[in-house]
Amino acid sequence: MSLRFPLLVLASLWPMLGIAQTSNPRVLLDTTQGPIILELDTVRAPRTAANFLAYVDDGSFNDMIIQRVVKNFVVQSGSLKSSGATISAKPAIATERGNGLSNTYGNIAMALTSSITGQTNVNSATSAFYINTGNNSSNLDANFTVFGRVAHGLGTLAKLNNTAVFAGSDQPVLFPVVRRAVRVENFPILDAHAGSWFDPANSGRGFNLEIARASGGGEQPLMIVYWYDYSAGEQIWMNGAAAFQWGDEAVTVPMQITSGGQFGAAFATSQVQSNAQWGQLTIRFSDCHHAEFNFQSSLGSGNYTLTRVTEPTHIQCMDD
Repeated sequence: MSLRFPLLVLASLWPMLGIAQTSNPRVLLDTTQGPIILELDTVRAPRTAANFLAYVDDGSFNDMIIQRVVKNFVVQSGSLKSSGATISAKPAIATERGNGLSNTYGNIAMALTSSITGQTNVNSATSAFYINTGNNSSNLDANFTVFGRVAHGLGTLAKLNNTAVFAGSDQPVLFPVVRRAVRVENFPILDAHAGSWFDPANSGRGFNLEIARASGGGEQPLMIVYWYDYSAGEQIWMNGAAAFQWGDEAVTVPMQITSGGQFGAAFATSQVQSNAQWGQLTIRFSDCHHAEFNFQSSLGSGNYTLTRVTEPTHIQCMDD
């Protein structure tokens, strides 16, 4: 079986601006191979960037597949959902080619259609897009509009570039999926942040994080925290949970502490005393493997710089 998609007649090096040095909009593509954060150029490609953001904002790019992989050339998405349904295309936009951006490695551009004679329609861009996995300036810049770059996730892009495809085809054997596409400002909370975290400067204290949903249905994500520490020479542990939105860069979790319980057969629920006002913890991730934990509590306030100890087995995240 073959799949047909808009022909990738797919767009000076991108300015070397760090992720925190620009006000350009950013979009998280949270893929099954890891996160990619795109930075869009609204100055040199305003119409194309606005078109892409319209698909992001209405949820069209959630749960879509990466349907085309040509190693060391491009990875292409924006056409199909993981169910096989076609992403509903908005009206095609006029080209912004020749804007000073180029089809170099890690830059994103719009895919185009062509006529039966092979003539590229430069004004046919709708939802399909690609990320360059090679330096394609000489053969793509003439027709394709580049409108952004990978600001974080070049490691993920390298993994996507190596996706297995059927022999003689650009169709992946197993389609990578973009689980969600959302606007972000800084590094966002990810499913992949679940696991154990510790303070390298003070080994012995630590946190377990869960990124989950409440049972009973619904898509609202929750951050669930278990904190292991010490007070007055004794072990203590706190726990809490808070809702957040995908794309958020931080979450504040109310933390409670309990006391009075006994071990094993001596345990009775009536013994347990809970202090739900013990404090609060604000968690902010700087990348896949590092985070700042700020807290205010009845035992004081402070800040921990933490490092990941464990990773989920089914979700991947790597730093550039």
